[in-house]
Amino acid sequence: MATSRPRATSLRLRRSPQTWLALAAIATICFIAFVFISRQVEIARRNRRIGDLTSAHVIALDEQSALREQLASADDLDAIELEARKRLGLVLPGEVKIVFVEEP
Repeated sequence: MATSRPRATSLRLRRSPQTWLALAAIATICFIAFVFISRQVEIARRNRRIGDLTSAHVIALDEQSALREQLASADDLDAIELEARKRLGLVLPGEVKIVFVEEP
């Protein structure tokens, strides 16, 4: 009357050791691939960042050398005198300043 027949779900849960080993190997390979790819992406991102920082460093060095030249010329008395004559129109004692005015 009532025959004992195994359920289909219980058959699906029973897997052979080779099947479990194959699933474990696939999961391990997927994990290693994920780690490898994520590391490669991070390495590429950091290499781009290194390139950006190297460019910024070169620009900063150029600006630094220009500022050092400005600072050196700011300490030079002849350069200061020349700038005062140009910008402020200053003259030394005993010199005469001539200003040309155009007539309208």
